[in-house]
Amino acid sequence: MVLLLIFAYTLPIDSPLMDDIEYLQLRGLVDIPSMKPYDTEWVTGQIDALIINEIRLNAIDRTILSSFSPLLLKNPDFSYLLHVNGAYERYPILYYGALDERFGGSILSHLSFSHAMKIRRANTLDTLGPKPWNEFQAYLKEGLLRFEHNRLRFDLGRRNLQWNSGGTHSLILSADAQGYDGFLLALKGAYLEFHGMFTILEAARAKYLSLHRLGLNLRGFLKIGFSEAVLSADSLEPLYLNPFLPFYLAQWGTARDDNAMWSFDMQLHLFNSILYGELLIDDFMYEDDPFPDKIAYQIGLKSLLWESVIAHMNYTFVDKWVYTQRLAQNVYERNGHCLGFPLGNDVDRLSISLKYINRFGISPRVSFLYTRQGEGSIYIPYEDEGGSVNPPFPSGIVERKLELRFGVDYTFRNHIHLRMNIGRKDLYNADHIEGNDVDDLILNLSCWLIL
Repeated sequence: MVLLLIFAYTLPIDSPLMDDIEYLQLRGLVDIPSMKPYDTEWVTGQIDALIINEIRLNAIDRTILSSFSPLLLKNPDFSYLLHVNGAYERYPILYYGALDERFGGSILSHLSFSHAMKIRRANTLDTLGPKPWNEFQAYLKEGLLRFEHNRLRFDLGRRNLQWNSGGTHSLILSADAQGYDGFLLALKGAYLEFHGMFTILEAARAKYLSLHRLGLNLRGFLKIGFSEAVLSADSLEPLYLNPFLPFYLAQWGTARDDNAMWSFDMQLHLFNSILYGELLIDDFMYEDDPFPDKIAYQIGLKSLLWESVIAHMNYTFVDKWVYTQRLAQNVYERNGHCLGFPLGNDVDRLSISLKYINRFGISPRVSFLYTRQGEGSIYIPYEDEGGSVNPPFPSGIVERKLELRFGVDYTFRNHIHLRMNIGRKDLYNADHIEGNDVDDLILNLSCWLIL
């Protein structure tokens, strides 16, 4: 019998255990949720089920499962999870130490709570992070009450979120440095699932974001979802608090000029491989209007080759003027950071990585990254810039970045995770200056202690 554990807190989205969850997904041993980060309750439930049900596992499977041992000896009424992390990066020179602490437990039979906070100290401050105190920065990542009964779950408070979990980022909502304040409603059926979210982005500017997603899940083999988001500012529209109403029609019927967009996502799991994709429609000119289409998409493939090599390839394309809006307060950003694709618009990126998994805990890896960034900005809409509705992509003087890394991961006694990367980084037309080329050696060292 699987133990009933109530851990409302989540696993850090940058935890070394995320790679192990990806391996179990490709092996077909777990069906991951539609949203990241993953609840610790879900992780422990999946691992317990694999162990107790005596599913046939190979040597690598058992090694991977053992890495979750720090999560399995928790008290269901109150528990904690600690990630202690230290890292050094050569270019640009950065070294830091961080403590990510999370705890939570049950209050009543269907009511639980969670808390998560990260304390970071580095030689260089995080400009997108919270205000520092004596070079320390405290990230308040999570604090919520959760009501859960049968197939209904309701979170009230702060939590982080990446909308759909196919790749390392989302085009409609990616994870934030801290989290999103508001509520999240989840309804799960045998094949259908529904998520609705409302968050306050900036209270002083009355800036809000509402999202909802209707998804079809055919036993993990095929997942299809449709999401809708609307960002508004200056005043609160009560219709956007209702996740069961179409936001596009709510905006149209109230004659508001808010920033609405649609997203279609798909995931196909076949033969130890997962093909996934996402199409974002910020604006599409179905009439003969003198305005550009605003489209973004990503497509990716994750495969487990020869039962021991994880291969991941992703291509992301974000056209110029995506995330922009005629009204400055409705730009799809918060605190200078794009809410969708982290690099913003007028950009594309190709990433390829290979990681060799084995039962000895030593995992070599290699990764390739190529990025092209045009001169477009999420703060400059077409209404201000003008010009052609079909400009060259990427536009202007294009900054190009090429990275090649070789590395190795090592896990010691399931609690200590070491990682080293060495490689080369070439930057062409840096800061969009013609001929301003920079290259340097990459050296990254990091250590995680999970308790």
